[in-house]
Amino acid sequence: MAKHREKGGAAAGARCDVALLVDAEAGERKSNGLFVPERSSVEAYLLRELQSQGLRAVMLPFEAGVDVTISGLRALNPRVVFNLTECVDGDRSQDAAIAGMLDLLKIPYTGSGPGGLRLARDKALSKHIVADLGVAVPRYFVIPSKGPVRNPRVPYPLIVKPQFGDGSDEVRGNSLVKNERELRERVRVLRRRINAPLICEEFIEGRDLYVALLADVGGSDPGVMPAVELVIGRRGAGAPTFASFKLKNDGAYRSRWRIRWRVAKLSSNLRRDVESASRAIFHALEQRDYGRIDYRLTPDGRLVFIEANANPDLHPHAMGNNVCFAGVEHGAALRRIIAAALARGRQRHRG
Repeated sequence: MAKHREKGGAAAGARCDVALLVDAEAGERKSNGLFVPERSSVEAYLLRELQSQGLRAVMLPFEAGVDVTISGLRALNPRVVFNLTECVDGDRSQDAAIAGMLDLLKIPYTGSGPGGLRLARDKALSKHIVADLGVAVPRYFVIPSKGPVRNPRVPYPLIVKPQFGDGSDEVRGNSLVKNERELRERVRVLRRRINAPLICEEFIEGRDLYVALLADVGGSDPGVMPAVELVIGRRGAGAPTFASFKLKNDGAYRSRWRIRWRVAKLSSNLRRDVESASRAIFHALEQRDYGRIDYRLTPDGRLVFIEANANPDLHPHAMGNNVCFAGVEHGAALRRIIAAALARGRQRHRG
């Protein structure tokens, strides 16, 4: 008799191939107990894609009451966890704790471990580490969550954002400040909304480049994808000059300013520089399987590191049309990520 399969679940009694561990906020649990993500979300897309590849893929929300999640994982007994989580009960600074839990359970999982997640999230520490590699970084300083606001002579304009933010959290048009008065006002506004330190970094004029890295199973170095460039097709008063939260999340706003992403046209020397710097940063920040590194390319050809993303958006249209991992078909990219996690699990088991 054929085993019954629930929609979005694995066949009863069968071991789960992939458990997609997602934020509880990514969907809702229906009366029948099935967790359903938002229809157009990356979580929904990945579930459909993995199932279309013949994998028994099941979605499991990470609950703040961790016992429920642990019981769910033990019941599924997955060969691998595809870790799509970004927060614990809305707190994005706790994503490393979820990876730590998976390590304790000895379940192979995709993406960076606790150390890599912490390093990528800390915009100040990551810049310090990258600067030691010889890669240019903006000048910056950190303002604590309380106390006086002092600029130690870093030239204006500055971008002000949370030190441990994610996904352009709190990055708006007025995040770019041109003098001390604007700096104090922006800090005052942010302190009312969040209780966290802020990083104030030199605004770098130039082109926005996004470089994805993808596991090369069997090799020690990740593959470096061609750089993707943010293009603002329309100029004028009010045009964006950097990638704000609104630019990333408001389709009407992008249409208004004719914003798109394309594979960047770079000289062969600059492509080599991007590849070398990106691999060095990936290793120095303890990243694994996949990630994205954001740069600014100045008009005189200087590559400046902005930040690393240990868990970038994996939706195939995250940056326009199928350029999330430029040069690699999206389903193939997911297979490489899973294969790398499984290989790491086997190596750990042998160790």
